[in-house]
Amino acid sequence: KKNDQKIYVLDFKGDVQASAVDTIREEITLILATAKAGHDRVVVRLESPGGMVHGYGLAAAQLVRLRDAGFNVTICVDKVAASGGYMMACIASEIISAPFAVVGSIGVVAQVPNFNRLLKQHNVDF
Repeated sequence: KKNDQKIYVLDFKGDVQASAVDTIREEITLILATAKAGHDRVVVRLESPGGMVHGYGLAAAQLVRLRDAGFNVTICVDKVAASGGYMMACIASEIISAPFAVVGSIGVVAQVPNFNRLLKQHNVDF
């Protein structure tokens, strides 16, 4: 008997708002309705510099739907999966990346003025 396993390939090209989340939600709904959990596989080609937490949280939750249904989910990264993109990648069963791809989170860098001396000079406790 021939192996009838299917591999579903999804593309997620992220932006700051994770605007592709609606599309991936619809694609995953279709996969859940037609594919065989535990048999078929899902590959997500992910490219994202990250962005809004709530948007990427929703995108990651869509991948959780696949994982919880019993699908093997593979994330492929050619260029970058940072911040929210990395959050999505962490849901997968495996991550495959190009040798020089950026995968991970560098955190947040912000400059905040230090008003400590000014407050002390004016006897302000914070």
